[in-house]
Amino acid sequence: MASPARSPGGKHARRKTMGVLHPAFALTGVVHSIGGPLLPSLASVFLLSDSQSGSLFFAYYAGTSLGALLCGRRHARTITFGFAALTCACLGVAVTNRSFLLVLFLLLGVCVGMPMSAVSMLVGREFGDRSAAPLTLLNFSWSAGALVAPLLAARLLMNHTYRAAYLGLAVASMCAALACWLQLKDAPVDAQPAADAFTSRNLRFIALFALLTFLEVGIENTTGSWLATFVLRTCGGGAASAAALSSLYWWGFLTSRGLSSLLLLRVRQMRLLLCAMIAALAAALTLIVSPGNAGDAMAMFVLGAALAPIFPLLLAGFFARARHSSDSRWVLAVCGFGGSVLPWLAGWISAQSGSLGVGLIVIPAALLLMLCLFTIESVSRAEPPPQLR
Repeated sequence: MASPARSPGGKHARRKTMGVLHPAFALTGVVHSIGGPLLPSLASVFLLSDSQSGSLFFAYYAGTSLGALLCGRRHARTITFGFAALTCACLGVAVTNRSFLLVLFLLLGVCVGMPMSAVSMLVGREFGDRSAAPLTLLNFSWSAGALVAPLLAARLLMNHTYRAAYLGLAVASMCAALACWLQLKDAPVDAQPAADAFTSRNLRFIALFALLTFLEVGIENTTGSWLATFVLRTCGGGAASAAALSSLYWWGFLTSRGLSSLLLLRVRQMRLLLCAMIAALAAALTLIVSPGNAGDAMAMFVLGAALAPIFPLLLAGFFARARHSSDSRWVLAVCGFGGSVLPWLAGWISAQSGSLGVGLIVIPAALLLMLCLFTIESVSRAEPPPQLR
């Protein structure tokens, strides 16, 4: 991989940049994760079936994939423009009628996908093979935002509908756009040779990480999108109560990402990834097979904790071994597509079977496929496994 570009001003400029990126990335976590907790309110207002709700998630997550592809080499400019556009998209969702709902969710996904992807790409370019630590810390901030999302939804749904949430997010996005415009600057980037960018070995490497992140992000998005609805149907109570209970998943997510850096001092990265996948598979099966019991809370927490370290470690591993940091947009785009397909698939299966629990079988199925790919790749590869930090 080419040497990462250095920001003007050295360490001080980097600290200032990271000081802006952390709250901005946390905001993308809020917007990205609040759709699931707000779904009961949204579905009630527009009388949406599970299949129609799944189509909304498909449009949104497909939009995040497209947003990643639209990221150019000027990452700071992309982040600023993305938040400015997100302001308009949130306002649109808050005031729209059913006719434009699908289109606006697609636009919302594009507007979230651009800054969310550009932040990771900026850090990957700046830190190169030392990106694991800053990426882990940034993903901790993203997880904090994701945790706030169901709590915010639960509070707002006591007296309001989903519209109040998106109006508030529009204001927050406008503030983020202004802060990024004033504080973030693009460092000059040297032209990178492309002669060897698409060798068969490099394509195989990109394809492997793209498929793994496709499944992983799909699992995260399916869980975040449908968990509150699943809890509402299996445990009873109102929409606000279901949103609050589903926050246990994000508590596990946040706690795990906070501890991941410490665990990596004692545990090999590959072993941590393998253990995390196995634990997530066990928690997902527990949640689906025996819903509505006391173990649900623990299963939600463990599922979030197990899934949390997988994506940042995979992404850091990609930046450590990629020939060019610009290759990451293909991985980020494909993983965004996975985030659209799996939630839609869960909704479609639920509509066909009449059971959301059956639809959520896509979560353990995708985890099992990840385990198989991970194991086969580790066994078949002659060279030592890649270091993921």
